[in-house]
Amino acid sequence: MEKQHFPKLGYGLGFRPAHFSHIKEHNPDVDWFEIITENYMDTGGKPRRMLDELKERYPIVMHGVSLSIGTVDPLNSEYLQKLKALEQDVKPQWISDHLCWTGIAHKNTHDLLPVPYTEEALANIIERIKRVQDFMGRRIVLENPSTYLEFTSSSMSEWEFIARMVEGSGCGLLLDVNNIYVSCYNHRWDPKIYIDAMPLNDVAQIHLAGHCNKGTHIIDTHDDHVLDEVWTLYAYVINKGGAMTTMVEWDDNIPDFPVVMEELNKARHWATQAQGPTPMPHFTNYRDNMRPPENAREYSQELGDMQNAILSADGSIMEPDLRIIPKPDFSPQEQIQSYIDGYRYRLFDIVYDDFPALRHAMGDQAINDLIDAYIEATPSTSFNICRYINDFPAFVRENADPFCYELAVLETTLSQIFDAEETEALTQEDIQGIDPEGFMAHNLNGRKALKLLAFSYPVNAYYNAYLNDENPSLPQKSPSFLCVFRHNDEMWRLDLEEREHLILSSLFAGLPVGEALEAVIGDDDGAAEEVMSHVGLWFSKWMNNGLLAKVA
Repeated sequence: MEKQHFPKLGYGLGFRPAHFSHIKEHNPDVDWFEIITENYMDTGGKPRRMLDELKERYPIVMHGVSLSIGTVDPLNSEYLQKLKALEQDVKPQWISDHLCWTGIAHKNTHDLLPVPYTEEALANIIERIKRVQDFMGRRIVLENPSTYLEFTSSSMSEWEFIARMVEGSGCGLLLDVNNIYVSCYNHRWDPKIYIDAMPLNDVAQIHLAGHCNKGTHIIDTHDDHVLDEVWTLYAYVINKGGAMTTMVEWDDNIPDFPVVMEELNKARHWATQAQGPTPMPHFTNYRDNMRPPENAREYSQELGDMQNAILSADGSIMEPDLRIIPKPDFSPQEQIQSYIDGYRYRLFDIVYDDFPALRHAMGDQAINDLIDAYIEATPSTSFNICRYINDFPAFVRENADPFCYELAVLETTLSQIFDAEETEALTQEDIQGIDPEGFMAHNLNGRKALKLLAFSYPVNAYYNAYLNDENPSLPQKSPSFLCVFRHNDEMWRLDLEEREHLILSSLFAGLPVGEALEAVIGDDDGAAEEVMSHVGLWFSKWMNNGLLAKVA
C-alpha cells in the first residue's frame, strides 16, 4: 500500500467520559482527541452520543488495544468489520493499535503481551499488517510496547524489529516515549540508541504518560504525571525529528480536566525548549548481548506457553529460566508472574465494580472468593473487557444461593443496558388515528435498551434498599417482576404486576396486541376481569415511561 501522509494535528488528549461535561462547557484549547476504539465498537447509548458531539468539535484519532497484530490466530473478522464500521462513522485522522498480541485460540488476556523478536515473528506481523491495511483501505499505525520480560529466543533488538516492521509493512509508528523509558529501564537498554533507530519520518503521533516505578521494574500505568526523565526523552525526539503530533494519556486515577490540560501544556513547553544537545537517562547494561539458545521454540509455541502460564497461574509452563532473560532483583519467574497477576487484577476489577449490591449481599470474603473462582474457570473471549461479566450470573447460580443469582442477573442487566443500542420511543402521536380494531392487530415492540425480568425474590426492593443505605437483610422468597430500561441516558427500574409482565413479554415476542391479551387471559374469567380493568392504566404507564419502540 502506498504510504499516506499523516497530518500534523498539534497537541491532543485521550478522551475520557469523565471529562465530557467540562469539554462541552469550556471548549478547551485541545487540538484533537484520541478515543479508545473498543469502547465504541459495539456500544450505543450515551457513549456514542458523547462521541458524536466530540467529533463535531475536534479531530479524532482511534486507538485500539485488541487488534492483536502479533498473534498466530487468523485475523478476527468480526473485530475488523466492527472496526471498519466505526472508522466509517468517525472518520478518524488515523487508526492505531499496538505491537503486541492479546491472546490465541479465541482467548483474550486484555493485556498487551510481548512478542519474541525473531525473523518468524517479524514475517508474521508484517503479513498481518498488510492484510489489515488492505481491508481498511488505509495505512494503520502501531505503537512500540512497554514490556516486563524479554524472550531469550529473540534474535534482534526491539528497535531493529520495529524499524524493519515499519519498512516492510508500510505502516506508521506511534512513538510512545513513556514506553521507551519503561522498557529501557526494565531491560537496561540505551534510550538514545533506541530513539536513534526509530523511523521518525513515519511517526504519526507521540504518546506521553505516567508510570509506576516498582524499583525492580516499571509498570506502564498511565495514572500519574509524566516524569522528568520522560520529558527529557521527548525533548530529544523533538530535537531530532522536529515538531510532532503529541498527546498525553491518563487512564487511571483520572484527575479533573484542568490537571490533564496542564500536563498537555507541559508538552507544548518542552517541544519549544527542544534545542541543542539533550542529556539522556542512562541505564547500566547488566549483560552481554545474548544469542538465541539452540533449542529456541517456534513462535506459536512461545505464545501458547505464555498464555497457558497466564491463564493457569503457573509460570513454570514457560520454563522461565530457559526462555526469559534474567534481570537484577527481578527473576524470570517474577517477570512472568507480573503478567499472571495483571491478568487477574484486570478481570477482578471489572467484575467487582459491576456488582456492588451482590458484594453487600454476600460479604467481602465470599464475593472475593467467588470472583477469583470465576476468573480461574472462565477465560475471557471478547475483545471488549466489559463483556466479561456476561457469564457471571450463570456462575453465581452454580456456586451461590438463588437470591444472589437473581441479584447478579439484575446488576448484569443494568451494565448491559447502559450502552445498548438506541431506539426511539413510541409517542401518542404515532398511534393517533388507529381505530380500536386496528390497534388490536397492531404489533408493539420494546425499545432495545430494555429488558423484562421475572424473579422468585423481591430483588428490586433489596436493590433499592441497598442504594438507600438501609443495610437490607437477605429477603424471603416472593415473586417479583421488573422492567429495566434506559431513557434519556438514565437507568430505570420499573416494578411490574405479574399479568402486566406477561402481556409485555407476549408483545415483545411478536404477538399483536389482541393476541397478547388473549394469551394472558386464556379461559380464566378472573384474569379477563383484572386485565381489562388494568390494561388502560398499564398502557399509559408504558407510554409515559417510554418502554415501547416507535414503529413505521
